Amino acid sequence: MTFDLNKREYGEWFAPFEQELIFLKKEEHIGWVEYTSDNTFKLKLSPFYGEYRKYEYIVADPKKMPPQNKCIEVKPFKIIHDPIFNNKSLYGKYQNYCIIDGFNDYKIRLPKLNIGYKDFLYHCSSSWLNAEEDNLDTMLALQLVSCPSSFYGVGGIGAAAAKISKGKLSTAIIPELNSTYKTIVAENFQTMNDKYMFNMAKTSTDRKQINHIRQVNLPEVNYCCPCATMNEAQKVTETIPIQIPMLVKGATYLNASKLAEPYFVLQYQLTALMHTPTFGDSNSALKEIENNIKLMSSCDLPFNFDANTVNKLALAFNRLYLKEDNSDVKINEAIKTFFTYAKDWKPYIKESAATTKFRGTYSSTDMLINFSNDHQKFLVELQKLHDETTEKWVAWDELKTKFAEKKWHVLEEIATELNNLGFIIHQHNFSQIRKVDIL
Repeated sequence: MTFDLNKREYGEWFAPFEQELIFLKKEEHIGWVEYTSDNTFKLKLSPFYGEYRKYEYIVADPKKMPPQNKCIEVKPFKIIHDPIFNNKSLYGKYQNYCIIDGFNDYKIRLPKLNIGYKDFLYHCSSSWLNAEEDNLDTMLALQLVSCPSSFYGVGGIGAAAAKISKGKLSTAIIPELNSTYKTIVAENFQTMNDKYMFNMAKTSTDRKQINHIRQVNLPEVNYCCPCATMNEAQKVTETIPIQIPMLVKGATYLNASKLAEPYFVLQYQLTALMHTPTFGDSNSALKEIENNIKLMSSCDLPFNFDANTVNKLALAFNRLYLKEDNSDVKINEAIKTFFTYAKDWKPYIKESAATTKFRGTYSSTDMLINFSNDHQKFLVELQKLHDETTEKWVAWDELKTKFAEKKWHVLEEIATELNNLGFIIHQHNFSQIRKVDIL
């Protein structure tokens, strides 16, 4: 979509939840916190819109500042209209301040959309004929709705994409998908931001940049790596995690001209991104997470994947259906999306030493070979704490006491690596950790 989200003016270009906050509740003190100093902040009207409430909010005690990026409702204590002077003349303009008396978390209401998910699939793939034959419509839609950051770390969906023509990979996939994504992804989301990002990772440099962004936990990072040759497919599947194996066989590219009703795609995407589905914290939910990781650890497909591929896709399907709760149906769809379509790639990717080595780190039987002593000690001490406390989650501070102070600075790196490999999951930015039993 060749337009700026911050320059939207008409109601139809805003998602229903945005319309409610921006137009119906325009005098309310509701929005997303953005700090302006140690004790002042502004309220952003939407995470996807660069406009603010007209006030700057003042907190008497900096220790009582609301969390950054949190959606809150402010209790005003005193409103101050400070006139702005220029060359000693009053122009009738004011700087508006609000001294707050407190605040509450505000739960966003997500009104029902005018289109369903099948309509969304149609609009996402309108540049293609018979997109449903290759599941291309669903795969494009999953990248737009992304998956939330969760127990596995940073959110986002990665795709490898190729097109078969006369039994070989075709170079046409690059311009065709490039035009497709430019049509359905707003330009703001194609650059760095703090919510959702999409990137066409066409080169090794692009892939390195994506991996770096994923490591520093900025936005939900979604990417598509087009593969025009077997050599390129080999490089992609060795260097970056893939959740969506996109292989175009029956679908035909038509034209990526402007969408007839692009605001439908935008409304659906923004609403989906506001959903934060989870597996929950019950014993059955945690067991489901572990089972999905075990499934990936036994995968024999030639892909560089992460252990939580099925878990991520399941939560992405939750967003696609605009649901908060998880279910076996969505997990089964996630399994089908990856395994069924990944098998189609086998004739076009040869098994390589790099891919074999990468997959080996997911095998619990190879753990002692691939892990350092520090990785092993981390898992041993974590298991001991589980056994001692019989708790589902172990506090990070408690685990730290098991290590010499000089090693504290490497613990976070170890925890992140183990999380990426599926040996642990976490809550609240690693403040609580759980060992995953994948044996």
